[in-house]
Amino acid sequence: MTNFFLGLARGPIDHEASSVINVVANGAISMGDAVDLIAAPTTELLPRVQTSDAVQGDVTYGVAVGGDTDGIYGDGTAATDDTTRATNGAGLGVVVVTQGRCLARVDGDTGGAILIGSKLTQSATAGVLELAATGDEVIAVALQGSIGTADIIAVDIQRGGIAA
Repeated sequence: MTNFFLGLARGPIDHEASSVINVVANGAISMGDAVDLIAAPTTELLPRVQTSDAVQGDVTYGVAVGGDTDGIYGDGTAATDDTTRATNGAGLGVVVVTQGRCLARVDGDTGGAILIGSKLTQSATAGVLELAATGDEVIAVALQGSIGTADIIAVDIQRGGIAA
């Protein structure tokens, strides 16, 4: 359980090379969580997201890097208090990187060791990315390695299609 890029408290790694958008949270979201795009109520114009949960048909939208609660990146485990949450409830704002470099929660143990350049997909663990297997939707490429079950590493979010 380690944050491998301690110099960053929030936001993308490179503002010039990243697409960062404001959306509405559907519930509590930790810093570094992969988030899914879900249907928004008819009273909202902004997209609505929730922590990804590997449900078939969900679209992984990006990674949370800030929000109304605006906590800091924790130790990689799911947040238990607001110190490491981007936002703490439904209807609040969350900042999401949809393309570019940022920090993300990963599991480099369960699905296999993550190496620099590894293709990542959403895990069955809510909000976490893991090593992509053949047939998985590639969401990001690892910029750092991980062999732990709850790490935070730098990733490059670039839709890569289906892993071969």
